[in-house]
Amino acid sequence: MNAQVIRLAPIPIVLLRHTGAYDLMMPVFEQLWAWVEAHNVPGMRTIGIYYDNPDFTPAAQLRSAACVEVPSGFMVTESDGLPLEEAKIAGGDYVTMRFVGPYEALEPVWTELTSYAEGTLRRTISDNPAFEVYVNDPEEVAPSELITELYLPVV
Repeated sequence: MNAQVIRLAPIPIVLLRHTGAYDLMMPVFEQLWAWVEAHNVPGMRTIGIYYDNPDFTPAAQLRSAACVEVPSGFMVTESDGLPLEEAKIAGGDYVTMRFVGPYEALEPVWTELTSYAEGTLRRTISDNPAFEVYVNDPEEVAPSELITELYLPVV
């Protein structure tokens, strides 16, 4: 597996929460990016945070958030009625890797990354949520060309 452990500084974000199946997140990202574009928010990266393991949590109870990385100190001044939150992704150690392919194929990659982190690297998964960085836009490239960076928090 082509994964490595890196140390991240906290990442400032604006997020829009979602409860339900992870594969129903696309409309939440669309709402967030409509807001980003309407307000000329200096968004840097698109990030998805996934708080629960779908192997143990029923789909209807899965918690996630569509996020955009923003410059440090950014403040939401107009939310257009969206329940936006300013937050930070926790800094610390993460096992990370890059996946090229459709979003629908990510679940077994996460399973493999978790097994690699715990088994090969002998790292413990921390209580911080895992997240994904979406490097390119699904409206601009074919699903087979989508690039997703996976970040698994470890101690």
